[in-house]
Amino acid sequence: MRDVSLNSQLQRQIDYTSSTEVVSTDFVGSRSAGVFDAQATIVNGNHATLYVWYDNEMGYSCQVVRIAQQMAGINYQSFPPEAAEH
Repeated sequence: MRDVSLNSQLQRQIDYTSSTEVVSTDFVGSRSAGVFDAQATIVNGNHATLYVWYDNEMGYSCQVVRIAQQMAGINYQSFPPEAAEH
């Protein structure tokens, strides 16, 4: 998930944390659709429980703007450079 959040077409949608110290207020203002919490995620055999944090208003709004820009063909440069979107 860390690699996906840094090096894939989903890098503006998925973020990643591996801190054991995070709480919900740490994600207020997050521009991502969701922040994958590696430390809280539980894997047991063939079952996985993923913990994903998000800011409902800010994250959703940023994703709506991202989709509108994509539909309009607007592509601002960003750092790190985004993976090519299809």
